[in-house]
Amino acid sequence: MNLIFLAIIIGEIAFWIFLVSELLLRYVWGLNKLSIILLASTPLIDIFLLIITFIDLSNGTKPHFFHGLSATYIGFSITYGHKTIKWADQWAAYKWASGERPEKKKLHGKEKVKYQWREFSRFFVCAVIILTLVGIAFFIVPFEDTFWLIYWVVNIIGTVIIWLVFGPVKSILNNK
Repeated sequence: MNLIFLAIIIGEIAFWIFLVSELLLRYVWGLNKLSIILLASTPLIDIFLLIITFIDLSNGTKPHFFHGLSATYIGFSITYGHKTIKWADQWAAYKWASGERPEKKKLHGKEKVKYQWREFSRFFVCAVIILTLVGIAFFIVPFEDTFWLIYWVVNIIGTVIIWLVFGPVKSILNNK
């Protein structure tokens, strides 16, 4: 099995173990300080994956699909991790602490357009993080070995354009 792919799997499993443990510590066992320490430790997962990826590339490994996937995982984790944690926390508060049931609001009109722009902006930041990490890899490996890095650059830029068209632009056109 590929080392980077294995590191991504370990990172994802660790994230969910940290998150579930944090929620159990807070809402079931009432250990708030310990839960905060565990929650504050989740960025260590991204640092672990970043170090493994750049060590692998620095040791002369030719970049492959999983190096770009690693950058993508880190970008999404940084950008969407807080939102995922907040979502899980709301549900845990509802299930275990008599909190209010989280509701998904149906958005219309200008509210939907604002939401689409906010989500696009969040993804744009994610894309910048991914492209920065992939860009750093270009300085580590010889140019002739950059096929997969170029693949990820094209993929991410294409995704930004598609999201822009089918997110904010579409919601603006549908709002008229």
